[in-house]
Amino acid sequence: MRAKHSGAVLVLELEGQLDFESTQEFERTCSELLQKKPSDQVVISLEKLRFVGSSGIGQFINVLKGFNRNHKAKTKLCNLSAEFQRMFKVHQTSRKPFEVFSNIDEAVASFDSSPRPRLRTKPLDN
Repeated sequence: MRAKHSGAVLVLELEGQLDFESTQEFERTCSELLQKKPSDQVVISLEKLRFVGSSGIGQFINVLKGFNRNHKAKTKLCNLSAEFQRMFKVHQTSRKPFEVFSNIDEAVASFDSSPRPRLRTKPLDN
C-alpha cells in the first residue's frame, strides 16, 4: 500500500492480493497512518489490487465499515474492476453505501462538492 496526501485527503493505493492476512495488515497500517496524521477524508484506490476470493473481499469490506465507524473517516473508493464493484454491491448496506468513483481525481474532488448546509433566513418585519 502506498499512502500520499492530496490536500487534506489521504489517498491509499492498494497493490497485490487481497486475503485475510493482507486485510489485517491494511487495517493496522491505516490506523497507524490516521494516528500520525489524522484525516477525515480518505480515498482508497483498488486499481492495482488483484481479487483473491470472497472471504478476502468480505473481510476487507468489514474492515472498511469498522474503519469508517471507529475513525470517523469518510472513505471513498475508486478504480474498481467490474468484479470488485459487484462484490461491494453485495456486501454494502443501503443505509451507508460505499461511494465509488472512476479515478483518484474524481474521488478527491468529490469531497469539495459535498452539499453544504443552507442558511435559513426570516423575512424582515417592516
